[in-house]
Amino acid sequence: MSETSTYKRIPWTELFRPRTLDEVILTRKQKKQILTWWRNWIISWNIDKIWNIEERDKWYKFAHTDEGKTWIKKYQQKWRDFFRSQFEKWIEEGKSDTPMIHYTLFKPIDKKKDLSTDLKPTATIEIRKWINRIWGQFLSEISEEIIPPTHPPIPPYKPILLVGPPGNGKTSTIYALGWQEGVIVVEFNASDQRNSRVIREIVAEATKSMGFTLGGDPNKPSRIVLLDEVDGLSGKEDKGGFSALIRLLDEIRVPIALTANIMHDPKIRYLMTRSITVFFDRPYDYQIKTLISRISKRIGKPFPENVVNYLAKYAPDFRTVVEALETYYRTGVLPEIFHEEMMSIQDALRYAFAFKGDDLDQSAFKAQKYLSSIVDVDVWDIILWVWENAYNFIDQKKDIFPFYSELAYADYLYRLGARSQNWRIAYRDAMNILAYSMAKYGKPSKNIWALRKIRVNKPTIVEELSRMKKLMEGETEEEEEVNVRKLGLRPLIELYAKYTHQSRQGARRELQFLLYLVRKNPEIVGRLFARLYVPKETIELFLRHYIKRKDERTKLSSVLMKAYQDELSRIGPRYTSFKYAVEEHREEKTKEKKEKKATLDMFFEK
Repeated sequence: MSETSTYKRIPWTELFRPRTLDEVILTRKQKKQILTWWRNWIISWNIDKIWNIEERDKWYKFAHTDEGKTWIKKYQQKWRDFFRSQFEKWIEEGKSDTPMIHYTLFKPIDKKKDLSTDLKPTATIEIRKWINRIWGQFLSEISEEIIPPTHPPIPPYKPILLVGPPGNGKTSTIYALGWQEGVIVVEFNASDQRNSRVIREIVAEATKSMGFTLGGDPNKPSRIVLLDEVDGLSGKEDKGGFSALIRLLDEIRVPIALTANIMHDPKIRYLMTRSITVFFDRPYDYQIKTLISRISKRIGKPFPENVVNYLAKYAPDFRTVVEALETYYRTGVLPEIFHEEMMSIQDALRYAFAFKGDDLDQSAFKAQKYLSSIVDVDVWDIILWVWENAYNFIDQKKDIFPFYSELAYADYLYRLGARSQNWRIAYRDAMNILAYSMAKYGKPSKNIWALRKIRVNKPTIVEELSRMKKLMEGETEEEEEVNVRKLGLRPLIELYAKYTHQSRQGARRELQFLLYLVRKNPEIVGRLFARLYVPKETIELFLRHYIKRKDERTKLSSVLMKAYQDELSRIGPRYTSFKYAVEEHREEKTKEKKEKKATLDMFFEK
């Protein structure tokens, strides 16, 4: 089989996948961060291994005594916090240079300053000395008469979080580290179901167990659990997955690697506080040229200089470079590449405002291409995003009123076209005005990395509608038992709407009026809710959401719920379940519609 036929059989994204960290195109800082995190995990793994071999039986025997249970309840969490703080000091977490303890514990590479990830023969002795020293310090600080025979289990070290646009080597980096170290990588990505049950049952087993070793170095963790695109943990299929993941971070027994595409996602912001974070960004020109040079050497054929320069200028990520080179190698034609490839709405807005052409028309054309690259986002939603974030990107040396005037005109055209179902106006004309205004008034910039530091927020109205939807359906991050009924505000809205003979939208607007009544006379509202047969769970959610002060909520809730229970006892049950009540209400509405004479308005109501 010839070399050329081999390249045609295997996609180049797989053929040239890096097998070691040296093959991954990383900055010096990124590589040092990843290796430092891995060595720290090796230290943590060995402390845990020593405890399991030498101390576990003694600890469990003590933990089953009355004195042990008392000690654990009083001091276990304090020990975990104390250990974490001392461990971070020992490994000099946050220091840009290699920690000094790494030179003590790990073997050097060929007598150079660089370190390997292999422990020295004396490393175990040093680790024992350190753990005995801090255990003694902890006992002296708490001054407790009951002294355990050994220290409790240690909390695990932090996960690593790789954040950046897709296609720039985040996942490949973890696999390269695994291949280099002889460690299995267990991956859960966005195509897998990752709800709370999966996270608990599957990932928990993969992280808590100390077994699963297939050869390799016993002084290193046996595997890495990779959760790819954790910013995609959302929706019904992944419901509760993020909360379950956060709870697992305190119990993991092997390293966890997380990847995310959008750094400004609130979930990712929170994970950054619990993880070692490594930032990936769109590649520099020299990095793309380095990748092309490596591929050229592998295939034994150089690429023309114009191809190299074109990819260095326009390719948005490494994956696009490899795919474009493969197309050129096989066909002799280089595909057209534009920065909108695999672009998020945040990046599209940044580029549409900042990247200019030779004149205004060319700038507007480029802005429109960036905006058109956003998939599954309506024009009106894009207008909302622009309205929310424009102030950070427009040139404030100019008069900003004309920009917002143009933006309002784009919004007007969209609404006009949508109302008359003239989609040419709604989409084409509105998008043209939007792109023109962004190109004209946006502050020019050529620095991608500086632009990505500017935060792009989700529109306030979108977040509010999302929160209201979750509130209506009872979708919360808090995990509950499977058999517990979860109810949102929908029962209250539907029952109140029926009682007051108005639409659900009108009933939703009157929630603030009900809140006012709760504060003025909670007893009356309690009796009203009882007569409407509003479920208890819905009442509790209503009070918890709208009354933030706990002391006020507790006081009002006690009066309201007492009146609610008393009224229910007086009038007795009406329906066997809320579900039946809602179904009966909907059947009545359906019956009313059937009795009405068919009209064109009724057709559009469906």
